[in-house]
Amino acid sequence: MLYGNIKLLIPSAMAIQRYKVLHDYVRANECVLDEYSDVVLDLIEGELPTDLAGVLYRNGNGRFAHQGVWYDHLFDGDGMISRFAFDGKQVRYRNRYVRTSEFLEEEKAGRMLYRSFGTNLPGGIIRNAFRMRFKNAANTSVVWHGGHMMALWEGGLPHRIDPVTLETIDRYDYNGVLRNQFSWLDSRIMPELPFSAHPKIHPDTGVLHNFGTLAGTKQRLIMYEVNPDGKARIGQVIEMDDMTFSHDFVLTQSGHRILFLTPVAFDMPRALLGLTSPAASIKVDRAKPTLVLVIDPDGTIHRLSTDFCFVFHFVNAYQDTDGKLIVDGLMLDYFPESALMKAYLQGDVADDGAGARFTRYTIDPEAKQVTHAPLADYEGELPEIHPDLLGKVYRYAWGIGRPITHNRPLADQIVKIDVQTGQGTHTGNEHSLPSEPIVVPRPGSTVEDDAWLLYLLFDDRTQATDLVVADAASLATVARLRLPHNIPLGFHGMWLPDAG
Repeated sequence: MLYGNIKLLIPSAMAIQRYKVLHDYVRANECVLDEYSDVVLDLIEGELPTDLAGVLYRNGNGRFAHQGVWYDHLFDGDGMISRFAFDGKQVRYRNRYVRTSEFLEEEKAGRMLYRSFGTNLPGGIIRNAFRMRFKNAANTSVVWHGGHMMALWEGGLPHRIDPVTLETIDRYDYNGVLRNQFSWLDSRIMPELPFSAHPKIHPDTGVLHNFGTLAGTKQRLIMYEVNPDGKARIGQVIEMDDMTFSHDFVLTQSGHRILFLTPVAFDMPRALLGLTSPAASIKVDRAKPTLVLVIDPDGTIHRLSTDFCFVFHFVNAYQDTDGKLIVDGLMLDYFPESALMKAYLQGDVADDGAGARFTRYTIDPEAKQVTHAPLADYEGELPEIHPDLLGKVYRYAWGIGRPITHNRPLADQIVKIDVQTGQGTHTGNEHSLPSEPIVVPRPGSTVEDDAWLLYLLFDDRTQATDLVVADAASLATVARLRLPHNIPLGFHGMWLPDAG
């Protein structure tokens, strides 16, 4: 049944008509108008595994147009969490927008009130000048740790979410740890400390590690630690000479934290005056190398460099037997600037052969050397691994992607990469687009790919979104269930085996 009453100002009929005739990527991301509660999904193919029990959560943009205005950037839409509860017999579904304070204020006002990372308010300089409080979209990922479920967005505070009802509990600052106290001026520039949407939980200690890149009177990289009981602290503050940007990082079982920091420059005067959004003001100097920052378990910092690159998402990392650090990621040789994101949302997806490549970096901190080589002849994004192998030697990675010889410009395949042999397999067709595949090990399994993959799939022929359960070894579909509405494919999710 419908859960809530979301007040949405729909764009003009002309805009909708244009929206619907664009590329299937655009049609896959039409706005979600309804919230559902406790809907049993229809099984349209296969059978559900009887021993698949738990809850899949996914977070992502619920809408790319809001209050009559199209967003200009892929990362700006309001966060919406989807919940899929498996009991071995059926799947029950609900979805709910994250009720951030900005979301509630805009819904009440019936118009956009806040600038976003990549979207200015309508009205030009008069509406945007000196408006430096940006919307917390709460749209990137979800994490369960310390007894809390949180919706994450890297530019501000997490939001605590009820794992059963999906109600938004509060804007969570870890008892003040995420409040900016570096100086009076710093607190005015950015009152909330950034908390990345890609925290990592150490496989042995249960400590959650995270980071944030903070602009202000100084450029700072902040490293956080949250113990298993949920008590947080700032473990380390690293002052940076230049502005950098990073979306993800890696943590090894040995305790090393590694970040690839791409050199960027924000045109702060233009952004401050409202002439451009922060994202559109970013300038990148590809003549500069990417900084590879290695933080040892004792806090010792190694500053190395590699050829210019940008990595949205890492696959995994570990320390090899010879002491070298192995980092696997999806490497771009350019920075995806704002204009590219806007064109992508409008369906202008050019096949320029510049997708993110599965790449292995080998880091020798003592010799101050970083080398890299392709892992497989595949491009991809949103990679996942067996959840028990974070920070450890592993063999398989799954994600969305395509072989480099693919004839379509979209990551429209589910791919499986053997990182030890470089071999890859994939499945998909020209009519569908998949989301990030979440890896759920079979109970009692001892083989790395003895697991299921859970992902959403938009089918252009039916204009519907389905939930797919697939075999992680073969990628074959085990079961497919139809959602009551189409939802954008979103960004990141998680599986809780005991959430009920």
